[in-house]
Amino acid sequence: MKGTPRDGQRRVLILLPALALGLAAACAQPATDTATAADTAAAAAAAQQPVTSYTADDLLLASTKVALPPTTITPADLPDPQSQGAQYVVRFCSRCHGIPSPAMHSATDWPGVTRRMWLRMARIDPVYAIPVPEVGDELVILQYLTDHALKVSTANLPDFPGRQAFETTCAECHELADPRQHSPGDWFVVVRRMNEHMRAILGQELSAAEIQEIVLYLERAST
Repeated sequence: MKGTPRDGQRRVLILLPALALGLAAACAQPATDTATAADTAAAAAAAQQPVTSYTADDLLLASTKVALPPTTITPADLPDPQSQGAQYVVRFCSRCHGIPSPAMHSATDWPGVTRRMWLRMARIDPVYAIPVPEVGDELVILQYLTDHALKVSTANLPDFPGRQAFETTCAECHELADPRQHSPGDWFVVVRRMNEHMRAILGQELSAAEIQEIVLYLERAST
C-alpha cells in the first residue's frame, strides 16, 4: 500500500533531529581537537618558562637537592658491609639522602664533609626523629670513610691519549683517582658506574666514545 504525503512528512520530521545532532557532533569534534592541541602546546610552553614566583624555602629546598649522593648504592655495595663503620653509615647517613660511597671523596676531604653533615643533623627539628651520632659514633664513621676513601693520584699522570678527557671529566666531582687503584680489567665497570653517578648528580652523562677514551687511558695507566 502506498504511503500518503502526510506519512512522508512525518518521516522527514523524525529524521531531522537525528541529522541535526549528527551535524553538530561532526562540527564540534575538530574544534575540540584543536582546543586540546592548543592547551597542550600552551602547557608545554609554560613548563619551559623560568619560575619567577617562589619563596626562600622553595629555593632552599631546590638547592639542597643538587648533587646529592645517588640512590643506587645499597648497604651490600659498601666496602666491608658487615663492619660497624658501614652499618653506622647506613644508619646515620641515609635518612636524608642516598647511602654515600666512601669513594665519593678523598681521605683529606671526608673530615670537612662529615663535620658539615653532623652540624646539619644536630639542628634538624626533633619532630623528624633523625638519629644523631654521638661523638664516638662520629669517630667510627669518619675512620671507616677515610679508610675506604678515594685514593688520589699523588704523582704526575702518564701522558697517554685520553689523559685530558680523564682529568677534565673526573675532576668535576672529586679529586683525580690514582689509575693504579684498580686493575686494567676493572676500569670499564668503574667508569660506567661513575657515569651513572654523573647522570644522577649532575644531570649529564658521557657518550660511548668518551667512556671508551677514558677507559683505554686508565687501563694503560694502571699497568
